[in-house]
Amino acid sequence: MELLWFVRRGYFNFNPIPIGKFGSCLIEIFVIVVMAVFPSPLSTYARNQDDPQPPVSWVNPQLPDGPGLAHHVLASKIMNHDVGYVVWTPKDYDDSGTTRYPVIYFLHGMGGNEASDSAGFSELAARGINAGTLQPAICVFPNGGRSGYRGEVEKMIIEELIPLIDKNYPTKAEARSRAVAGFSMGGAGAVRLSMIHPEMFCVAGSWGGGMWRDADTLLAAAEKEAETLKSNHFAVLLINGDQDRPEAFTALADKLILLEIEHLVVILKDTPHNLGLYYQHTGDRMIQFLGDHLKNNVTPIIRP
Repeated sequence: MELLWFVRRGYFNFNPIPIGKFGSCLIEIFVIVVMAVFPSPLSTYARNQDDPQPPVSWVNPQLPDGPGLAHHVLASKIMNHDVGYVVWTPKDYDDSGTTRYPVIYFLHGMGGNEASDSAGFSELAARGINAGTLQPAICVFPNGGRSGYRGEVEKMIIEELIPLIDKNYPTKAEARSRAVAGFSMGGAGAVRLSMIHPEMFCVAGSWGGGMWRDADTLLAAAEKEAETLKSNHFAVLLINGDQDRPEAFTALADKLILLEIEHLVVILKDTPHNLGLYYQHTGDRMIQFLGDHLKNNVTPIIRP
């Protein structure tokens, strides 16, 4: 697949990871399975427009097959009910406290839950660790319901879940060792959380996200928190398909140019709103981008 590139501020060197014919076959098989088992959140949302939406299931302990995955329940005082979340730990995980790990928070899309993307994204993370593009990291998958990661869910993640993870796991409990990424509603949520809470994250990534209900709030937050974002060496990767609102982050990209905040906008050719296709064509790129910034070893080449 040909990629259409729109680099709005920083250009980051990228070396593709060779995977060979066998690896390509595995990716294609994986994408077919993901598309068959997990329908597009956008199509799920569209189907529900004429029908009353069922209540959100906040605890979903049944996990897909995948090594390193464990389901947990947060007794949220903010939300006044239990909330499920999934934690993935890498191969050879050391829980003694001797090794400290960065953490990637991955936010699901509309219609998903804490289990939806845990196997797929953790497989990408494992592949990145094996390839050396991501240092060993913990991945956390919270249940965001249909919240847009606003309101009580936003507070639950920032004030309850992240401190709980830092307490119960040997993490590097600082912004420069936390990333947040997501798909669709989760992609929008990842960008929003990273801008509004710059003290919490150093890098964000979005697949198929955009600025929806509170674009002005997000733009104002980017301007207000610009110095904090830059002091954390913050960067954001914004990936959309050419059939998936390719202009969704244009206003934010324009603002980030003015603020001189590192970002990369990528538009994929012939790509609709489908997480399986984003995994297939830019999964390794997303992991490498997050990994590079978690290590703080990126030297951007600024182009006019």
